[in-house]
Amino acid sequence: MDLISTSSESGQLSVETSSLIHADSSQCYSPSNKESWKSLVFKTIKEIEDFYGNYAYNTGFSVRTMLKSKNNSQNKKSDKVHYVRYVCNKQGFKKGSLLNPNNRPTSDSPVVIEFVKVKEKPEERVGCKARIYLKLDEVLNVYKIYRWDVAHCHPLHKPEHLCYLRSFREVNEVQGQLALINSKAGMSMRTSYEVIGQGVGGTENLPFRFSDLKNYLMTIRQKEMVVGEATIIQEFFRNEALSKPSFYYDIQVDAAENIASIFWADGIMQLDYSLFGDVISLDTTYRTNNQYRPLG
Repeated sequence: MDLISTSSESGQLSVETSSLIHADSSQCYSPSNKESWKSLVFKTIKEIEDFYGNYAYNTGFSVRTMLKSKNNSQNKKSDKVHYVRYVCNKQGFKKGSLLNPNNRPTSDSPVVIEFVKVKEKPEERVGCKARIYLKLDEVLNVYKIYRWDVAHCHPLHKPEHLCYLRSFREVNEVQGQLALINSKAGMSMRTSYEVIGQGVGGTENLPFRFSDLKNYLMTIRQKEMVVGEATIIQEFFRNEALSKPSFYYDIQVDAAENIASIFWADGIMQLDYSLFGDVISLDTTYRTNNQYRPLG
């Protein structure tokens, strides 16, 4: 990248950026060849995400945001992101994972451990070191790559499985609206998923899984719940708690302060649980009332 300093009429120095190369997210640059990317610049965070996301998708791994820092080079807070870091989704280790060298036993003596056999889930994080680092050039007001690690310590996904990568699964607006219409017409979520899949030659060709569609519809329903409905629920539980000392309830909200889950138990429920140990879980997707609200 050639930066040419020229003097202006006021005597101050200005910087010409005629040689800047703006990254094209449709191209897949090779991180092993520094010459192919050291002159790339990005105007926005969105351009960075599109660029690295395209590279990750074509390579066969999923991406996770590791860092977005607004501290500048003097370590002072600013109103713009200065440092960005994206890593492979398998970066790091889960807490207590035996794959982490720091958690492995140092003694050679055998240790007898009593445990209850549970269904084991495969380790998602295996300490992968693949990542990309960018920082803001405060003079040119663009982002530049200063480090790009390519090596993965795990097998990459095959081309036919790329549509299932976690960071690229998405329910688009058309498919989401169709699923919402099907839901309001009384169609089950599983049937709706199958119907949408038929439009693209099978569910295996959809850019999302059934769980993604379920989460999408749950988010839409939470946003559609008006303040009055949430207030009625809270008022009902509050009155029940006042009239029945054994009544217990708890309401959890998400980051946007929308209701995410509701739990309640009256005296009879608590007595039944103490005697039988059974828990009743309500599937709110089974039936809805005429306003498409559960618990009608």
